[in-house]
Amino acid sequence: MTLTEREMPVRFKPKYMSDAVKLGMLLKDYHIRPVSKMRYSFDPYCDNTASIRKVLSALHTKKVLKSSSAQTKIDVRSDRSKPQLDVVFSDGHQLTFKTEHLKASEIMETMKKFIDQRDTGPADEDISLTKMTGKMKKK
Repeated sequence: MTLTEREMPVRFKPKYMSDAVKLGMLLKDYHIRPVSKMRYSFDPYCDNTASIRKVLSALHTKKVLKSSSAQTKIDVRSDRSKPQLDVVFSDGHQLTFKTEHLKASEIMETMKKFIDQRDTGPADEDISLTKMTGKMKKK
């Protein structure tokens, strides 16, 4: 028995998306324009540091780093301290994540909400380059 085109499902949408898939979807249009400082501190020998290490590697891509000149400090400790991410915005507000029991996608989603609230930078402008724009500038 074969299914006709009408009976076939359009696309399979899973009810559960893995953390890596969510992280990839978030990074498509991620920016850190209003962030002035970021401080990562974790003990690599302690459990539950995978999420902060994933966030660290995700936020240090060329695309994300081009969007801001935020200072980054990484404290690798050996005192069995819990992983923590401190974000300082350019307007002085501070956001602290205790990432021991959080997923990387949860951290990124929450940070994106705060970043979007404090973003004062220019939105992506629609710039169209045509032959006429060059002629208009010359006149």
